[in-house]
Amino acid sequence: MKFLVLGATGRTGSLFVKKALDQGHQISALTRKPGANVDRRAEVVVGDVTDATVIAKAAQGHDAIISTLGVKSARETPTLITDMVRAVIESAKRSGVDRFIAVSAFGVGDSLAKASFLVGPIFRTVLRKIYADKAASEVLLRASDLKWTLEYPGALNDRAATGYNEVVLEDVRKLPVYPSTSRSQVADFLLRAAVEGTYIRQTVVVIDGK
Repeated sequence: MKFLVLGATGRTGSLFVKKALDQGHQISALTRKPGANVDRRAEVVVGDVTDATVIAKAAQGHDAIISTLGVKSARETPTLITDMVRAVIESAKRSGVDRFIAVSAFGVGDSLAKASFLVGPIFRTVLRKIYADKAASEVLLRASDLKWTLEYPGALNDRAATGYNEVVLEDVRKLPVYPSTSRSQVADFLLRAAVEGTYIRQTVVVIDGK
């Protein structure tokens, strides 16, 4: 399969790119700067991830768009995720690529009500602006015609993959007080969902297994 990746230079994105390439898939990485640190086996496309025209051109001939895009500064780019999702939705009208799989975060939108007493206040304060942008983007996504899948990991870590639990958000009943997820496993779920075509128009909570 062939995937266009947004956020390919990040820690999770680079893991996804490597996993996909190792399994024989093709990768195009959309980056802002030429010479970005991307696996040499991938094709690098230079452009803005919030530009629908750029995304549409880059997505031609691909099976899906994968986003591992993160926000480094809510002050500098307060609507980055919303702007990216809006561009992806618009790009599908031109490219015909309507499969979109993205990493969001547990604590965004309706999942906040399922957060524990320990992490809930963090989501409502420290991460409030970043999560508000993610939530706004997901309102657009749910109203679109895209075949989307949202992955909600817990706090990201760099531990080795040891297995994970995946549960559709609506079915989540009990989670660890402080849920966390390995970046490697976040990438693994993205690739599986893309290849297998699972969880269409669903949000899935992905948490490290014991």
